[in-house]
Amino acid sequence: MIFKKKLYIKGMDLKQNNNRRMISLIAPLAIGFSLCACGSDNVAGGGPSGTEAGNAITAQILIANAPAANARVKLVEHNSLDGQGYTATADSNGFVSIEHVAVGNYTMEATLDESALALQLPVDVKDTVSDVELGQQNLQKSVFIGGSITDFIGNTDESIKNMNGFVKFRGLDHSAAITNGKFEIFGLPAGHLNMVIIPAETADTVKVTVETDAGDSVTTLKPNTPEPEKETLLIDDFEDGDFYHRLAPEYTNFMFGGGQWAINTDPAIVNIDTLPGSFKITPVATYTPFGGSPFTAVIQDDGNGGKEVHFTIEFPDTSAYKQASAIVKVDIGNSGVSYDLTPIDTIAFEAWGQGTADFVIIDATLKDVDASLGGAAFTIGKTSMELTQEKKKYKFALADIVPNEETRKSATTMGLVFHSDAELHFDNLEFIGNDLLNIWKSNK
Repeated sequence: MIFKKKLYIKGMDLKQNNNRRMISLIAPLAIGFSLCACGSDNVAGGGPSGTEAGNAITAQILIANAPAANARVKLVEHNSLDGQGYTATADSNGFVSIEHVAVGNYTMEATLDESALALQLPVDVKDTVSDVELGQQNLQKSVFIGGSITDFIGNTDESIKNMNGFVKFRGLDHSAAITNGKFEIFGLPAGHLNMVIIPAETADTVKVTVETDAGDSVTTLKPNTPEPEKETLLIDDFEDGDFYHRLAPEYTNFMFGGGQWAINTDPAIVNIDTLPGSFKITPVATYTPFGGSPFTAVIQDDGNGGKEVHFTIEFPDTSAYKQASAIVKVDIGNSGVSYDLTPIDTIAFEAWGQGTADFVIIDATLKDVDASLGGAAFTIGKTSMELTQEKKKYKFALADIVPNEETRKSATTMGLVFHSDAELHFDNLEFIGNDLLNIWKSNK
């Protein structure tokens, strides 16, 4: 069977007694801390400062339609958990401006001293020259969330009842400690709150999505229907020993390049000792007759009766290629065709060895982007990883790698990019989500 069921947070007894609120549960192994390393500390200038300064995010913060002088404003990447971002202070008329903001999706939060007033707004920065004018925005009574963790996730296990850890909120600079299974947090802005429960004893996390009104005091969420169990779709375990992922024969035109694995290098010189710009890949990968791929050479016995990808790569030892790169990659479907990855919640695989890599997702249909660096210049999202000598299962939430949902609807390739010498063992690439086979019906 291709599909198998996995539920990373076990024992969830999910109930609900309030239709206005919603809850969803996920458990990614890797927590996607800030994808946008923003960090300016600006003081309000009362409005846009002109085109010479680049873009500006502007608003007037109000209390009951009167200026909220000295209100504090923070702009955080909407998927971030670390709360880092751009900050500013409203002037005496409530005007605030944050300049030089990087392209991305953000949450703007405004608060006023300790008055229990707050607001949050989504902010989409499309370029670095256009202003984003948010107009007048009234502060509202803030929200309290707290109580027992078991009241939020319905899990009565002793380890959950008495757990220690943290509660954080995506896109906001709020967190609270969980002590003996209890927590409380004041001053949250009303609206959509993505709360993430992070146990200290395990890498698993739980996401609780809450819709709140101004002044809410939320102490329990008991949904009546459990979140659907996620499907796990095995993309490849390399047991067939060929250079197509295991779904290719059924869902792609694999005879003409669909679902291929490959190793690309830039510069594209491999195993030619007489050339200073040559990579050295072991085992030696060469093209085989009748359309074979050199990738089959790096599919090795794993020592346990199965197969895995295993190779070492040595980079050119010359200053002429300081930006050299190599990528081991797989086409999601037919070569040069993009696919909608939104059914995926998590991408998982086993990897170990030595070196540092970026796990990347690529859209090779972006022909206006420079195609150098072994294909990695088409990257629409990436996350760094350090290989360990012991086998490790990596799990990356797709929304952490590619925060923009529209961007996730167009992807062609995924892989690991290296910029220095490395040894890689790689096995069991999986997608985790719902209706995963719909990915291959979405080709563009």
